[in-house]
Amino acid sequence: EIAQCLVGSEMCIRDRCVVALFSTIVNAAAAPSKKALRNYLNEHSLVVVKDGQTNFYEGRGIKPLINYLENGTFENAYVADKRIGKASALLLVYGKVQKVYTPIISKPAIKVFKDNNVEYSADKVVENIKNQTGTDLCPMEKKVQNIDDPKEAYELFKSIIK
Repeated sequence: EIAQCLVGSEMCIRDRCVVALFSTIVNAAAAPSKKALRNYLNEHSLVVVKDGQTNFYEGRGIKPLINYLENGTFENAYVADKRIGKASALLLVYGKVQKVYTPIISKPAIKVFKDNNVEYSADKVVENIKNQTGTDLCPMEKKVQNIDDPKEAYELFKSIIK
């Protein structure tokens, strides 16, 4: 009887490993390459890969993130954004993103992703995301300088961005 239980346990473990491996392969196959994501970002502000579908979104700043957070767009998704600073990183973490790619990421955004176990990749790391003229911090980055909680950041931005 013990032997049968052991054999059954081994089969269960083996089957779970096969399912996990298959899921990993399918998800990897569904994710576009970084080169493809870079090309998409030349034409779109935000790319979301989820459940084998690639969707494109438009808009400037963090407004597209706020707009798509509530309907679960980012949950377990692979997201590509043109630039990711701390504000965007906090919102993506709040949205339960699984993986992120960006051409430009700030050091504070990296910390947010590391602290929340979000896989990320970037082509270039910068100290901070600057405003449009490059003379100061981005206004959204200023608002989250002292915020580390994704929900708190979401509530703040939700109240000021319509």
